[in-house]
Amino acid sequence: MQKKFSISVKSAFKASHWHDKTLNEAAHTHHFKYRVTLEGPLNEEGYLVDFRRLEAALKTLSAKLEGKDLNTIFKHPTAEKLAEYLFDAAAEQFKEVKEVALQETEDYYAVCRAD
Repeated sequence: MQKKFSISVKSAFKASHWHDKTLNEAAHTHHFKYRVTLEGPLNEEGYLVDFRRLEAALKTLSAKLEGKDLNTIFKHPTAEKLAEYLFDAAAEQFKEVKEVALQETEDYYAVCRAD
């Protein structure tokens, strides 16, 4: 049996968005929080990926989104599309990305996961 391990790091940013179709919402800001989870085997030194390396990558990613109007990035800036965007951006640096969980509000989450 081959064991798999996972690590997760959280990050956050504030950004605004609006919906003019079925949701009909005015522009508003969220303090988005998200968690990126990597999964895979351990390397020769006994870890998957250095937490600090993942944390630094997420800080850079969050800084790119901080204060942005998400409507300038996405045609339909939903939590699901933002979770997918974060997943794809993290996967450019880490092949081990398994999941991104995005928290839009205290009670609302969107998750993008690899099979």
